[in-house]
Amino acid sequence: MPSNVKEPNDVHKLTSERILFPDILRIAAVFAVMMLHVCGSVFCSNSVESYNWQVVNFYESFLRWAVPAFVMISGMFFLNPKKDLNLSKLYHKNIFRIVTALVFWGILYRTISVFEIVDIDKINFKSLAMTMLNEYSKLLFGPVWYHLWFLYMIIGLYIMVPLFRVFTRHAKEKHYKYLILVYLLLGSVLPLIKDSLLLVNRTLEINFEIAEMLGFSCYFIMGYYLFKYKVYKRTKRWIYALAIISVVFQIAGTFYVSNQLGTGHELLYETFRPNIVLQSVAVFLFVKDIPLKVQFSERAKFWIWTLSRYSFGMYLVHDLFNILFSKIGWTATCFNSFFSIPLRSVATFVLSFMVVWVLDRIPVVQKYCM
Repeated sequence: MPSNVKEPNDVHKLTSERILFPDILRIAAVFAVMMLHVCGSVFCSNSVESYNWQVVNFYESFLRWAVPAFVMISGMFFLNPKKDLNLSKLYHKNIFRIVTALVFWGILYRTISVFEIVDIDKINFKSLAMTMLNEYSKLLFGPVWYHLWFLYMIIGLYIMVPLFRVFTRHAKEKHYKYLILVYLLLGSVLPLIKDSLLLVNRTLEINFEIAEMLGFSCYFIMGYYLFKYKVYKRTKRWIYALAIISVVFQIAGTFYVSNQLGTGHELLYETFRPNIVLQSVAVFLFVKDIPLKVQFSERAKFWIWTLSRYSFGMYLVHDLFNILFSKIGWTATCFNSFFSIPLRSVATFVLSFMVVWVLDRIPVVQKYCM
């Protein structure tokens, strides 16, 4: 997710140097994540048959590609053998920046949590110190805050980058296809079958999994593959059609499973499900083609680059507004949820951008915390 866009001194220079579609995809993905987090509070707290739950199920089924998109963008850049990347740069620049951001924002969010837990009228120094120690210890044991799990995961992927780059430096297209196919079968289809059987009958448990095939490395490598190799128009049309069908199946299937269990169930929402993989690939390819079909003005490109540059900081800061809006009563269901969810998401997006724009003017914060 961290963007490597620099503050532009010359818009025309950026025009010739920068690939546009990852910036567009990064902006769309950070907004989708914000909207998912607005929806999250409704999914498990409302009746499956309620209007609000149906709205949330509808929205969430269109947004689950967001996190995979971030990982695919990172893989596209970090696994490119043409990109100069040594261990010193990887650890001192990329990983260190994420670690410092994790510490800064983790402490900030946990400090807010402390003041929500303690009783101000009865507080004493010892109990406050113990509460703070317990809250801050979650930095090590993680995740320190629910949306900051992404930082732990991306650090792990970055640590593996030198080994992944050995593969991308020497692999041919057939090797990518083989690896992705194995990932899909053993890391996506098999877990779905396993979890589905457990819902039908607890005795139908598949007692094995291929742990090496589980995780975000598939998306990481797939991002570079989809960037490097051409996908033909006919194949794209099939991918788009199947992705749309999978969204409809996801909406109906999530309702059916949740209705049977009497509560919201994320069987088809999991990041590595075949339907989510398909949707993530479809969105990546669709956005990749946008600059080929749309002629952006220099001003539009500047704003795309600017929003993309701030996207990591916006991701980090956005939950402050989720907390604030909940405190003042602007919930996802305070009025018609079909409208309140996107409106609150837009407000969160805009306010997060404004805060990050201000923080970007503070040198130490800009360099180490976003």
